[in-house]
Amino acid sequence: MELTESQEARLRRAFRILNRHMLLMWRLGLGWQMANPLSGYIMVLATTGRKSGERRLVPLNFAEGTDAVYCLAGFGRTTHWLLNLQADPQCEIWLPDRRRLRGRAELVTTESRRISLVREILVRSGFAAKVAEPSLDLATAPNEAIAELGPGPGRRYEVVEINLGDAITGPGGPGDLTWVWPTAVVSGLGAWMVARRCRADERNS
Repeated sequence: MELTESQEARLRRAFRILNRHMLLMWRLGLGWQMANPLSGYIMVLATTGRKSGERRLVPLNFAEGTDAVYCLAGFGRTTHWLLNLQADPQCEIWLPDRRRLRGRAELVTTESRRISLVREILVRSGFAAKVAEPSLDLATAPNEAIAELGPGPGRRYEVVEINLGDAITGPGGPGDLTWVWPTAVVSGLGAWMVARRCRADERNS
């Protein structure tokens, strides 16, 4: 889907809002729900900001290979997380099966392999692919059509291969807000009991 500069800016803003909600799902321990044909198959990528040096998290559609995952840079080579990886290829991956792993990223440069992976990732992207490429049957489109897909003329989708490494433990990973669930249950139960007691007092007064 080709975008004007203003359309791309609006789409980036929309993705930032959507990404916050998706990341909250992961932090609440619900990342396993982000792996189905409707939402697409989604992982979380953690990079180091090339300017800020701060940790940056972004949910991405992906395909999985042997000891590697593949993700699509939807804004081509100007995709922010791709620029971060080009500055520092060391990263962290959260997968829907609750694995949290170290990774090292590199751009897929073989054209035939890039085309094959673009197709696979888009087919696995659920509603996002239908929004991005509404007029194309991604499963059956010829390779020539897949090769030209991207955000604008001369800008194609790029594919990043992330080779998976050791498991990561400790704070700051998926499910770090799962403590919210028992707290919410206890708070809700307490509020219900107080309300019930108040209603009983009103009836007896």
